[in-house]
Amino acid sequence: MQEFEDALLEPFATDGVVVPLLRLTSEEQPPDSQIKVGDQAYNYDRSYPVKGHSAVMPGYLREQFAAGKKPLIVERPDRFYVYLGA
Repeated sequence: MQEFEDALLEPFATDGVVVPLLRLTSEEQPPDSQIKVGDQAYNYDRSYPVKGHSAVMPGYLREQFAAGKKPLIVERPDRFYVYLGA
């Protein structure tokens, strides 16, 4: 499990939804399926291309918030990875 400091998080606003974002645009390998940011553990859920994500990702994030999940976005050079914490 990869671990990151929560000081690396920044707010990411997309279509009225604000989600914490972890930028890993200089990393060569994609993040693990399980990561930890500060004290919060997250599991990989799905990914979206950076170009075109606004068509479906905001609605999906709203659904996750409504279900009581804690979404986290990990930004890579060409994709947004969605992780969910409980």
